[in-house]
Amino acid sequence: MNILITGASGFIGTALIEKLRGECNSIVCQSRSSHKDESGVKWIKHDLVNDSWDCLSLLEIDVIYHLAGQTSTYSSRQNPIEDLSANVLALLNLLEHFRKQELTPFVVLAGTATEVGLTDQLPINESLPDQPITFYDTSKLTAEMYLKQYAREGFINGCSLRLANVFGRRQPGQQRDRGILDKIFSRAVSGKNITVYGDGNYLRDYIFIDDVISALVLAPNHSEQTNGRAFCIGSGQGVALKEAFLRVTSMVEKATGVHVNHEYVSPPADLSDIEYRNVVIDSTAFRQATGWVPRYDFDAGLEAAYHWFLLHPTDVTTS
Repeated sequence: MNILITGASGFIGTALIEKLRGECNSIVCQSRSSHKDESGVKWIKHDLVNDSWDCLSLLEIDVIYHLAGQTSTYSSRQNPIEDLSANVLALLNLLEHFRKQELTPFVVLAGTATEVGLTDQLPINESLPDQPITFYDTSKLTAEMYLKQYAREGFINGCSLRLANVFGRRQPGQQRDRGILDKIFSRAVSGKNITVYGDGNYLRDYIFIDDVISALVLAPNHSEQTNGRAFCIGSGQGVALKEAFLRVTSMVEKATGVHVNHEYVSPPADLSDIEYRNVVIDSTAFRQATGWVPRYDFDAGLEAAYHWFLLHPTDVTTS
């Protein structure tokens, strides 16, 4: 297939490329920065908001993975217009261009489980009404609604995968934080204390990157069952924040002998209300539509994520 990945240089995009390039696909990767073409991968430097797709000479695309976007709740509050542009206008530009090609593409949108807002119901699934409480979640939900409308009109096919807390493999020498677990890992390796806001009992559904990639790949392969829909994607396992941090630091201590303390402090005054949510995901709908089953529970995911480090604890480069 001819595949387009936007936001391809990000955490999920990088993992998706590695999965797809081994399956005889022709892959076009969009990024705002320059990259050298690789075997089976063509890179294009393209601004999704300001640049026209018409100026690019692309083959007709079968599947589009739209992973690009603005991902910070706090940045969205400071500049809602930029957030809207990155998460909604960028998608609209893409949809408007590809609705004109003869082949109807399938678009997989990376959504977020927080679009539902705060709820006392657990687990979370597609039956809950959407009540976003942040600018970020509002823009992500708006993008999803546009995608569904384009699918209703028959302009494109596609679905949204609402992802929970994705974590993944740390590579040797990698500096960039990918999320809270990687931050905790880096601090623990450095012997720095770990800070926990409040009592740390809020639940999160951590899902390992390989399970996310398999969900992304399956979505267009079952287009008759997934088209025009949004799905909640998670492991189905709720882990308290403090428990997650303890498991990461215990893993580091076992490999290095470095012990760190956990400090419980009052949350900062500007902490978003969405941080106080409890999340466990029910992915039954997506499982029924595609046959997808997550392979990793939290502990197995952690071991896979930091496998290289566990084998070479003295060689790791920390931030």
